[in-house]
Amino acid sequence: MKRFTLARIWTPRTYSWLAKYYDRLAVLFSPTAGHQEVLSELETGCILDAGCGTGSLLELASQRGLECYGLDSSPGMLAETRRKLPEARLVLGSFYEIPFASGSFDYVVETNALGGVHLDARLALSEMLRVCRSGGEVRLADYAAPPEMTWSRRVLISLGAIIGDYPVDFGAIFRNLGYEARVRHLGGYDLYQSFTVRKE
Repeated sequence: MKRFTLARIWTPRTYSWLAKYYDRLAVLFSPTAGHQEVLSELETGCILDAGCGTGSLLELASQRGLECYGLDSSPGMLAETRRKLPEARLVLGSFYEIPFASGSFDYVVETNALGGVHLDARLALSEMLRVCRSGGEVRLADYAAPPEMTWSRRVLISLGAIIGDYPVDFGAIFRNLGYEARVRHLGGYDLYQSFTVRKE
């Protein structure tokens, strides 16, 4: 499928401009079921939200007693997270070079940050695995390739492509990196899925 150049509008500057309005927009366009799924049964340890946005997931993680870290490439988004969670440790950086030492976190998570927006998901997941400790988990919930293509899914994917959103085959990427992910279908005609990998 040819990728529309409109996808290129999704830059850190765009997200900074949207930051103050993002939570209200997310109610309409970004599934929130992924936050609860990604945090399911987590009660202790340190968590890095890669692509933390305005900090909605980290707010929930903090309420559970987790030690919270956030990474985002948008200063505006980090400012919103800092406003909500002044105690969280936040850094400006890239998925491609996460500025933490290998094995730093019990959990490394992302929601709604890698699907579409012309990111290299393989490189991002490789970095997320690197900073996860042995025995820890990488968890994500995102716009993902469906198990099979149907007419309705094809229509939805075509509509998403207008704004530069494309489903990613996260399961295949994890397998390519040497891991078999546990997958759950969260809705959206099976286009919204969660993936959990335990780091060996």
